[in-house]
Amino acid sequence: MGTGSSFIRHNHDHYEEDDVLGDYENQGPGVYKRIPIEVKPRGKLGKNKTKFGSFGRKEPKGGSLQSALSVDLENPEVERIRKEFEMYRLNKEQEIANMKKKEQKFETENKRLRAELQALQKTCNTLRAQRDAALDAEQQTLARAETFENERDKIQRQFKIFRETKEGEIQNLLKAKRELETKLSKVSRDNGDSDTSSKGELDLIIGAGNPGDWWTALESEPSLGSTSQLPTFKGPEFAHSTMEMDGPFTNVNKDDWNVVAATLAQLSTAIPDTSASNTIRLFISAPQDMQAEMDILKQDYLENLKGQIEGEGRFLVTIHFSEQGTQQYTTQEMIVLEASIKQQIEQCTLFLAFLGESTNRFTRFEYEQGYLQNPGSRPSIFCFRDTGQRSSNSKVRELRDLIQRSSSVKMVEHYTTPEDGTTKAFTELERIIHIELGIDNKQDKSDSDSGFVDMEGPEQLCGGGLWDIHSDYEQLEALSYAAMSSCQLTFERHYERLNQHVMSAGPLPPILISGSSGSGRSLLLAKWIQLQQQKGSNGSLIVYHFVGNPDSCSADPFQMIRRLTNQLMQHVTAPPALTCDPGRLIDEFPRWLEKVSSKTPGGVILVLDSIDKFQNGEVHLKWLLDPLPVDSRVIVSVHEDTCPQAWRSWPTINLESLSNKNVKELLRAELTSVNAPISMEHENRILTHCRTQETCNPLYVMLMTCDLSRCNSENVESRVNQIVETDNCVDLYVMLLDNMRHKHETSTTRGLFKKVLRYIYAARTGVGEWELFSILHDLTWNFWAPLASDLMNRQILAYRSGVVIIAHEQAREAISINCFVDNEEAQLEEIWKVYVQYFTQFLSCNIIMPCSSSIAPHQTAFLRPGQVTCRIADELPWLLKQLNGKDEMHQCIVNLCIFQRLYGRGRCAELINYWQFIGADKVTMANAYFSMTKMFEGMVGQFDGMVTLPRIADTYEALGRFLRDLGLLEKALEPLQRALELRMTAMDPDHPSVAQSSHQLAGLYAQWNKFSTAEDLYKQSLEIYENAFGSEHYLVAKELDSLSILYQKQDRHELADPLHKRAVAIRKKYKGPRVNSGQMKGVDPLRRRALRLEELAMGPDSHDLARTLNELGVLYYLQNNSETAEQFFQRSLDMRLNTLPESHPDIAQSLNNLAGLYVDRNHYDKAESLYEQALDIRLKHFPPESPSVASVVKHLAILYKKQGKLDKAEPLYQQAVEIREKSFGVNHPSVATALVNLAVMYSQQILPHGSHQKC
Repeated sequence: MGTGSSFIRHNHDHYEEDDVLGDYENQGPGVYKRIPIEVKPRGKLGKNKTKFGSFGRKEPKGGSLQSALSVDLENPEVERIRKEFEMYRLNKEQEIANMKKKEQKFETENKRLRAELQALQKTCNTLRAQRDAALDAEQQTLARAETFENERDKIQRQFKIFRETKEGEIQNLLKAKRELETKLSKVSRDNGDSDTSSKGELDLIIGAGNPGDWWTALESEPSLGSTSQLPTFKGPEFAHSTMEMDGPFTNVNKDDWNVVAATLAQLSTAIPDTSASNTIRLFISAPQDMQAEMDILKQDYLENLKGQIEGEGRFLVTIHFSEQGTQQYTTQEMIVLEASIKQQIEQCTLFLAFLGESTNRFTRFEYEQGYLQNPGSRPSIFCFRDTGQRSSNSKVRELRDLIQRSSSVKMVEHYTTPEDGTTKAFTELERIIHIELGIDNKQDKSDSDSGFVDMEGPEQLCGGGLWDIHSDYEQLEALSYAAMSSCQLTFERHYERLNQHVMSAGPLPPILISGSSGSGRSLLLAKWIQLQQQKGSNGSLIVYHFVGNPDSCSADPFQMIRRLTNQLMQHVTAPPALTCDPGRLIDEFPRWLEKVSSKTPGGVILVLDSIDKFQNGEVHLKWLLDPLPVDSRVIVSVHEDTCPQAWRSWPTINLESLSNKNVKELLRAELTSVNAPISMEHENRILTHCRTQETCNPLYVMLMTCDLSRCNSENVESRVNQIVETDNCVDLYVMLLDNMRHKHETSTTRGLFKKVLRYIYAARTGVGEWELFSILHDLTWNFWAPLASDLMNRQILAYRSGVVIIAHEQAREAISINCFVDNEEAQLEEIWKVYVQYFTQFLSCNIIMPCSSSIAPHQTAFLRPGQVTCRIADELPWLLKQLNGKDEMHQCIVNLCIFQRLYGRGRCAELINYWQFIGADKVTMANAYFSMTKMFEGMVGQFDGMVTLPRIADTYEALGRFLRDLGLLEKALEPLQRALELRMTAMDPDHPSVAQSSHQLAGLYAQWNKFSTAEDLYKQSLEIYENAFGSEHYLVAKELDSLSILYQKQDRHELADPLHKRAVAIRKKYKGPRVNSGQMKGVDPLRRRALRLEELAMGPDSHDLARTLNELGVLYYLQNNSETAEQFFQRSLDMRLNTLPESHPDIAQSLNNLAGLYVDRNHYDKAESLYEQALDIRLKHFPPESPSVASVVKHLAILYKKQGKLDKAEPLYQQAVEIREKSFGVNHPSVATALVNLAVMYSQQILPHGSHQKC
């Protein structure tokens, strides 16, 4: 055994074993020592719970270790370690417990998440199943829709066949009835009861219809069913279906017709903007020393020039900037003024310059902008006064040398007196303006004075052309202005909605676009219309109308209906005369819409903007509530606050305000586009401000962006401060007006800003610049041009049809707030009186407010012919109505030229409204106009010989037609009779104008059921037309149709049928005009002007000039002027042969058109070679199945058949069948038509007996 000292390790001990700290055989903590082998302790230490008795274990058997070894092992250090160990153990136990709790928590959370995941998986599986079911349902719906469309087409074809069959049966029954009635009539005549029987039959047939229905019946065309039947053996040229037609006329190239149709529908795309604006803008550059020339030009020549221009329905605006008062201008003000001069020169039609011995500070700049920088951009005339010696002014010499070195400018040189120079300048101006307006100086004026005007509307009496043609210009300008904005955010989904509405199966109610002012309703419609026009609109006919100021003519529902009806009638063969009766216009428009939409491949799309602005629109547009035609779609827009309740049930597209994100995008895009970014601080302030519906309005955002883009960096801070103070568009407009007034007014022009805006505000349809300068004598171009540019850039004012109008409703309200501080009604009344005084200066006796009772009505009954413009007819009666001047109103509307202007533009409803305002009925109106016309007849030879008997006859005839349209047959009889008498007196009794009067009078008698008198008059007209134009003129066909309908009304069908067949034959041969002659007459001068200007600009031969010649030839072809059409076609062909390769497709176009013309004139040999050349050229450029090749193949086959060359025609007819089978499929109706044509050709061949199996 060892001793206790062996437990203590001394420094000198060198045992190899180390001490061990830790748990030995899991008996607890402590310090363990390896005991040497020779030491034999009393107990077995390894089997005890602890190693030392000092740790509190029981003493081993055999005695106490402490007593045995005499060593005290209970040390404070050991106690400390024991306590630390206890604390450590408790902490670990606590951590273990916490970890177990967390483990339990995580297991619980994991179970919950697993449950949610399983639920989501189930939901996802459900949604997938629903999606698959929806896709299946969509596929089934599409299949059902396709089946429905096929069934619908099948039913339509079956119905067409059924209708044609039944119409044939009805015709047979009517024919049998007529035969029986003829026999009964003969029996009754034998019994002496012919009069009673005849009267009874007429009453039975005619009935007691509307007295105005007779005229429509006289001019109506056969029903759709009767015209769609295919004759059995009349040759393939009579078996055309609507799907195979190249155009409205057989021999007109499809491309040419598309160009011409686009020209007629959208004339502004084919002519310069200056033509569409109704103004001729003359810019005059003249230094101070040329003031004598300026004075002579204004006093002696400009009025003459103005009269000629206004006689063509345009207006003259003379622009001249004076150097006077510009010496005090700052550099910035001069920059602004020069920018205005440049803008005015860019907009001008003509540039006239006078130059003497000096220049001013604008002369060089005006010469550069007007001519030197862009020679040939506009007609320019330079007048250089000759003083007899070379000028000492170097600037004058330099300008003269620059102009004289040019070869494309007109110069008036070597004149010594202002009178001589001004006279020569006027001569050149007149010549150029005649070219601009399409006036031919060499044309014979006898026809215009003869009273014979071949058109459907009223004739021109007041020395000017009708403004009817410019009504479409007004709407084209409205469309263009509405589409100018670039704010189209969120419009794509609305486009898709509109496209779906148009493509959906009908019938459908109108779709309503609703929104607040400035929300973009007009912009949406305009952009969508332009997109449809660019895509071709799938063959659809799009007609539209935009409403401006509620007091303007565009807000007249009758005028809108008449204009749209006129457009629809252009797509009907031989349309009737358009009535002027407002009630009949409203009643007949839905029928015209249905008729044209059923004949148009893509139907008719009618777009009406702001229909809530129409005067009594809910009453006059009741037809919108009725079921619309199947093939027509109507899209309308209204203000959300003024929409009638009856319209709110329609499908609606609501235009809402922009989001804050949209405002940010629009703000950045617009400012970046003009390189005028703003700081982030300013942007954040603006975006913070734009939180309400009013400040997120698209118009508000555009106005704000436009104003910020024109601010310099120094003014942005103050401008942003002003903007955040505004709450809506009106407040923003008021702020803009205040800023512009401070910017443009000076000490010499103080108050002029508000005065100008007040006059624009007070006008009905705007005010012309020539009118502003005539009324406001202190107004100068130096002040007006920068101001007008600023106002138009801020969308406060706008140009429309040559006049200045207020652009938006909110701008109108802002002008009212800003410019009419107190007593607005009194200020407006004073301005209206000034306008009345201005317009009545063109009368022989002025109407002065208030009117003196001593002035007799006849003193102001006559206007000077040629001085009464449409502006006077538009504004003067309306102004008198606002002033409640009934006596003055009577004196105004009883004027014959005022009557002619309103009647000529179809404003009969407005005219009747003015008579109702003064308390007169229609009979009183008729008597007043007839009395005035009789007084007018007594003024023959007055007004420098402008009052002639033919003009008086025109007045009587127009009055008679007007009264007949209103159903006043008794009142219409006397003026129509007097018109016939005057024409027979003033000219040869066989003159066509006499036939025209006879025709009008015959229509009245027929409408009055006086058939025998009507028959004699119709026969008289027929005889005159045959003697004057030959037996195959379309006017002869018109009289034959009138006689045929007259006989049908009398049940004399044995006389009616031959006349009708003869009229049809003439029309098929002559191919009568499909478009309104009045509209064509308006297009013709514009095309002539374009041609003459192109000849001057391009020289004799050019590709573009050849294209214009070809289009002009098509226009003359449509007007039945085959001789003139041939000249243009031949000239176009020659020019293309000289300027293009010999196999160019355009040469084939000219060959095809010229060949078609020769076919019409029965020159088959000439046409054959041309068609063959055209076919060879097109086969080199197009595949055999292309429409261009198919067109020539069809026409050549028809030509061969007419010539009897059936062996040549057969392969072409077979080729036509193959082309259609490849293009449309074997079951298409067009293929059936081609097969019928081939069968007809086979039937006409001489085949052996039994060899008709091919047919």
